[in-house]
Amino acid sequence: MKNEIILKEGFGPLRFGMQINSVIDLIGKPSEVEEIGEDLEMPATVLYYEEKGLSLFFENLDQEKLSCINIETEEIFLFEQQIKNKTSKEIVELMRENKIFEQTMDKEEWGEERISYEEYAIDFFFLDDKLNSVTIGL
Repeated sequence: MKNEIILKEGFGPLRFGMQINSVIDLIGKPSEVEEIGEDLEMPATVLYYEEKGLSLFFENLDQEKLSCINIETEEIFLFEQQIKNKTSKEIVELMRENKIFEQTMDKEEWGEERISYEEYAIDFFFLDDKLNSVTIGL
């Protein structure tokens, strides 16, 4: 499985809109399952795959469908480039090379810096200016 991010579609063989059972059939049983946001309008089920560096979020509507992926694996490809440990400047340049310009930058409470491209539903998280994780969605 090549760990390629396809913006607004998915990661590797995972595609947004897949149901939990299909994901488990595809990549196996998760190391942990958590129900979050029961008190919110949009509760979710999260499947954690620690050995794969993935957290998969499924919206609990009439059917649980994959809506968000947090990626912390060592191999993350975007536009056919390995991006893990790239600097924030290198990520911004890669996005610009691919005609994606509008980003916001912020510092999270826990210390990571975040660069977000809202139109493409992708957030890059940096620790000591090295890409640490990526969150993608629809």
